[in-house]
Amino acid sequence: MITANSYSAQAIQRAYDRRKWVYSKTVAVVEWPYHEQAIDAASIQPGESVLEVAVGPGLALRELAGRVGRDTTVHGADLSPGMLSMTRQRLLDAGFARLDLRQADARRLPFADQQFDVVYNAYMLDLIPEADMPGILAEFKRVLKPGGRMVLLNMSKASAASRDMRERLYTLLPKALTLYLLGACRPVLMSPAVQAAGFMDVRRTFIAGRAPSEIVTAIRPR
Repeated sequence: MITANSYSAQAIQRAYDRRKWVYSKTVAVVEWPYHEQAIDAASIQPGESVLEVAVGPGLALRELAGRVGRDTTVHGADLSPGMLSMTRQRLLDAGFARLDLRQADARRLPFADQQFDVVYNAYMLDLIPEADMPGILAEFKRVLKPGGRMVLLNMSKASAASRDMRERLYTLLPKALTLYLLGACRPVLMSPAVQAAGFMDVRRTFIAGRAPSEIVTAIRPR
């Protein structure tokens, strides 16, 4: 993985608050087919307890809510209050009232140990410095029940040896522009970090197309 540019949590929050509407109408639309495949990979059952970390504009959380059912609370967290507000309105408009949405940093999730059957996280780890990834994965593991499933969806590439235009832009653009034009994201390959975090049955699927991405699924050991 190429080294991530360093941004404060406040800078990321501010950038995503400012670009939330544009993001919801452009990037989120391109990413949606990848979300569909990743959510299918989660094999969510009605009534399961599900947490999405980094809900963005709420497209994925709306789908997750539909899969657990209207009588089940759906949980979400995001660093950006603007994204949380957009998500809340999207779900309320779709008729989902059982919501637990919290502003939070993924490094310190405000949820109990072993609370969730599924943790879903999309297009967030690709903006995180490598040094922070073990702590975040440890938080995901902490809030999962034994035997619970984790599903990650990230900007990625076919292999570590390959290099694409997004990486070139990330390394060539000024730091401020990578935050606002690329959302601070670069391609990552998360399987080794997930294995190192102690998850089992780690599986990676690479999907090419307009937004090349990886789906990484894993299970918290019982």
